[in-house]
Amino acid sequence: MSCRLPALPFLLLLALAGCAQHSLLITSQAPAPLTIQAPYHGDFKHYTLALTWQPGFCLLHGQNTCKPDQPQTPLIGLHGLWASRPSDLIKNHQDVIIWWKKGCSIYADAAPAPTVPALSSGLSTRLSSVVAHLPSDLVAHEYTKHASCFGMNAEQFFTVAATLRDRFAALPVSTQITAKAGQIISKSELQALIQTDTGPLPEKGLQFQCNKDSTGRMVLAQLWFTLKPEKLGEFPHASSFISSPWEQDNCPTHFLLPNWDTIKGTASSTPTKAAP
Repeated sequence: MSCRLPALPFLLLLALAGCAQHSLLITSQAPAPLTIQAPYHGDFKHYTLALTWQPGFCLLHGQNTCKPDQPQTPLIGLHGLWASRPSDLIKNHQDVIIWWKKGCSIYADAAPAPTVPALSSGLSTRLSSVVAHLPSDLVAHEYTKHASCFGMNAEQFFTVAATLRDRFAALPVSTQITAKAGQIISKSELQALIQTDTGPLPEKGLQFQCNKDSTGRMVLAQLWFTLKPEKLGEFPHASSFISSPWEQDNCPTHFLLPNWDTIKGTASSTPTKAAP
């Protein structure tokens, strides 16, 4: 904002104060920097931030695989934050699908099996509210598969991941789509709603994952955002996104935004959900 300053000295001081106040407001609203130190294999090109639509994410083969203590709110949760293939794997022609399946265990021959560091009680509580309660510990799985081989500090890793999730959940679009729970939505409408808040996104910068409910309907399960590692602090602004090199969207043109009533008839089952 440009300020036109009056000629009178007193008004001049007032105008300058107004400009300074506006400048402070802009600064206070600027996104805080978010970084994760990766001492090993840190030359990957992008992250995938995987957020969940909890009722759809809990569904596997038409069954609710989440535990009875699964929180009913919020509907938008956190799956994980996944680094892409490090350059040494690319140079060794390691297939990307193997990386997706095995993650850090690819390096298991060169290092002992990692132990998951203890998290602070505050962060553990925070994660428990937004990470799906699967039969197996999803938080431990995410650190072991997607962070351990990079030497990432677990507290820092999950704090950043949870903060990114919270930033998206704070957008107006999150309130809008939560209000649409239980309704059919088109992929194009959901993309447009999100880009109203983020700005125009690069191709494949945002992709969706769907599961099937017990009737065979496709339901939203996840939202995958491809992000620049050095721009995490700018998320959810479009400047933090990069085009994914891979087509991973499996949702049809229209799908259900399920609510918990949608899966009420599918009792929690004992099989462990295989998490990416």
